[in-house]
Amino acid sequence: MMSDRAPTRVFISDTQPVYAHGVAAALRGASDLWVSVTETAPGDLLGHDAADVLVVGVEADVHGVWAACDHLLALLLTPPAPRVVLLLPGRSEFEMTAAASLGAAAVLPRTSSPPALLDAVRAVADGRTLVAAGMAERMLAEFAGMLRRSREAAEIDLSKREREVLALVAEGRSNRDIAGRLHISENTVKNHVRRIMEKTGTSSRTGAVAEAAKQGLLVVGHSTTIPSARRA
Repeated sequence: MMSDRAPTRVFISDTQPVYAHGVAAALRGASDLWVSVTETAPGDLLGHDAADVLVVGVEADVHGVWAACDHLLALLLTPPAPRVVLLLPGRSEFEMTAAASLGAAAVLPRTSSPPALLDAVRAVADGRTLVAAGMAERMLAEFAGMLRRSREAAEIDLSKREREVLALVAEGRSNRDIAGRLHISENTVKNHVRRIMEKTGTSSRTGAVAEAAKQGLLVVGHSTTIPSARRA
């Protein structure tokens, strides 16, 4: 590809250095690209001569992918930020969520061919976005699941008292203890718990807590809380 403009500066960073050099070799034949392999972690590139396109490869489990994305966020929030091409293992839908939340301009599997990678880098340099076909399908499926879970959560309408009971159930407290804390009868607590299970579509106290946490209705930790802003 011939162009009068200056070559696109491409930095390559990968968790596997040998792979990074292989990617560089695949791109260096293009006269419109200036390619460099950086040994610096993506999150530590602040202050360096900015790349136009940053190709980041991650060979890790889901936690490793999320960690890499966290490091990249600092870079992308500091102008002038490069456009990012992510090369991911593609083992989990969670990777797609990580890539989308990061704002990567292109997402490809690590098994992509050199021509496919070259096309992606050029597309990103031109301001376009690109997601490999198989990964796009998985990303859409993951987002569809997120939207479905969001709709399901919106349909679970717990009263203020039910939310109070649920928070205490999540702390492992008995009906008698909950009754004493809320100054209501133990039988009333049982009725609240029954309605909570009906609304969450579960058949046990543990199941109700798990479903509420999954739907974002409950934050379980050292101090269990329920996001009151989501419910009247």
